[in-house]
Amino acid sequence: MAQDSKSLAPVAVRDAIGCRMSETQAVKPPQAEQATGTKMSLKEAFETAVKLHRENKLDEAAALYRLCLQNNPMSATAWTNYGALLRRQQSYAEACAAHRKAIEIDPNLVNARSNLANALCDLGEAEEAVAIRRKLCEEFPDDVMRVRDLAIALRGCWGNREAVDVIDALDADGRMDENCQLQRSLAHLMLGNYAEGFRDFEARYSGDEVSLPQDAPWPRWLGEPIEGKSIVILPEQGFGDAILMARFLPRLREMNPAKVSMVVKPPLQRLFAKIDGLDEMLAGASKSAKYDYYTPNMSLPHLVGMPEKQPPALPRLHIPEDSRARAQKLVKPYAKRFKIGIVWTGSLTYRANHRRSTTPESFIGLAQVPGLQLFSLYKGDAHEAFSKSGMSGLIVDACGHDRDFADTAAIIDEMDMMITTDTAVVHVAASLGKPVWNLLTYEGFWLYGSGDTTPWYPSMRLFRQKTSGEWPELFDRVEAALRQHLETQS
Repeated sequence: MAQDSKSLAPVAVRDAIGCRMSETQAVKPPQAEQATGTKMSLKEAFETAVKLHRENKLDEAAALYRLCLQNNPMSATAWTNYGALLRRQQSYAEACAAHRKAIEIDPNLVNARSNLANALCDLGEAEEAVAIRRKLCEEFPDDVMRVRDLAIALRGCWGNREAVDVIDALDADGRMDENCQLQRSLAHLMLGNYAEGFRDFEARYSGDEVSLPQDAPWPRWLGEPIEGKSIVILPEQGFGDAILMARFLPRLREMNPAKVSMVVKPPLQRLFAKIDGLDEMLAGASKSAKYDYYTPNMSLPHLVGMPEKQPPALPRLHIPEDSRARAQKLVKPYAKRFKIGIVWTGSLTYRANHRRSTTPESFIGLAQVPGLQLFSLYKGDAHEAFSKSGMSGLIVDACGHDRDFADTAAIIDEMDMMITTDTAVVHVAASLGKPVWNLLTYEGFWLYGSGDTTPWYPSMRLFRQKTSGEWPELFDRVEAALRQHLETQS
């Protein structure tokens, strides 16, 4: 069951959408009947495209932008608007091309340069984005958002130390806002500065990535003593985050003897049935329920801290007997094979999923290693495509019909190893102590730092892209390492 792990995800930067055709370009009068069914001038077609774009009616807006560009291909504003739309449709390479056309026409068009940097970051070309954003910071030294954008690009190419420094400079001048503070938090966390990072991460509600619960009737816990009180912990982001944060529950109990309730989404409930530090597991929190405080689960590291400057011990996950029996029946025919569980993608609705995901075909080399059998632990929207692919005959579909993460955990427990891209499944596997080879993008994720291991998961080994987006070379290294590993086991 590959589910989304969105913790501290890359922050989306909005593109600027120009409202008028470039004033240096002539507005021609051809009609736009074919695209809209009504008569309108080119100027009206562009204005309508902008309106539709802002209303997120992207297909309709795209048709009008293309009409405008066909009739006036020298409009830099139309080109960068079209690029912004393509980026929203996750066509990042095409978005970059459109913005470059805009800059070719008008090299000084700020919107086009900024929009290009945004699309480059999404494409994994952060070095070029850094150069663009440095220049924009020089041109607009009083614009705090330019510094935030630079910090985002710096984090994308391992410039975390500099990202901290540029935000620190704003902080020293009294100009740091919550958007910049969030970027500093992500950079600190990547550097392993957990106290500073989780402190700054409390600014994460400044953007549109996550939000506090609407109209919560209880006061938010800010770390004051709560001995003898009651607190409810609410889920904030993905399933992987809930598993990651569960390790802080015993620390909460140790610091503040209180009644601890936690809302747990159904796919995790059986897995969390015996979790330590929890008095009550809830499917939801009624506003009429009596609690003294609430907190989002992602605030626990900041509120309870890490006294040893290391993460707390792994959470105790529960595998029910019926799930074990189901898993054992499935893997029984492969008793003499070395069993490896794999996942290649997470939730298709996750904005940055294209960066962290590959395809089942990427595992073709591993599928041919003698004595080995691959098992798919994926469940989600891409399952049907996998079922129809040639790889479905080489990879056993172990989790396509899982009921929940307890079923997934039972399958993981029967594996000899996990080799997977970074989804919620790695949190389950590593929390169970299973050997996990986690396949990461070039820039990686704060939890994994810069090395080939992470203190958060002792059984995990990290493999990173050497070049952004380059999966084949990474899989060649994984295959070589796996063959060597199997030789040492024989």
